[in-house]
Amino acid sequence: MRRLVAVVALFLGLFSATHTAVAAAPDTFKDCDTCPEMVVIPAGSFTMGSPASEKGRYNKEGPQHRVSIPRSFALGKYEVTKAEFAAFVHETGRDAQGCLIRDDGKWKDDDSKSWRNPGYTQSDSHPVVCVNWDDAKAYARWLSRKTGKEYRLPSESEWEYAARASTTTARYWGD
Repeated sequence: MRRLVAVVALFLGLFSATHTAVAAAPDTFKDCDTCPEMVVIPAGSFTMGSPASEKGRYNKEGPQHRVSIPRSFALGKYEVTKAEFAAFVHETGRDAQGCLIRDDGKWKDDDSKSWRNPGYTQSDSHPVVCVNWDDAKAYARWLSRKTGKEYRLPSESEWEYAARASTTTARYWGD
């Protein structure tokens, strides 16, 4: 048996989980009916960050450095949906309130908006929005209790490794 770290995507964040898996993990899996579908990402290494010469680069994206991901992990195949988050709210009673919005070029809290009503139409299959860091961590703890697996937010390295998808360009589809 080996350990497999699983990562579940939320609209504003990601989750990881520690799983015990048999030798060859499946390409995709779900730990429960209301859990996100996961995709296995192989162990490997990559160059993290962007080159100083990249157009549109932020200073915080460097310096570039080599990072190794020593174990396979799984990433949510899709963002956590409004329906998946609703199952968490229904079972735990936790209800995320408020929303961070952009107004006149500045970010501000808007308590009149929430994941239930972000101010625009959403179906249950859309990504959940208007959740904060604490809500994301609470969702991960709930998945851990529900599945018996250890879910957590991923490291910055895990996220970038998966997002880059073995590319070296500015975006996974190219420069």
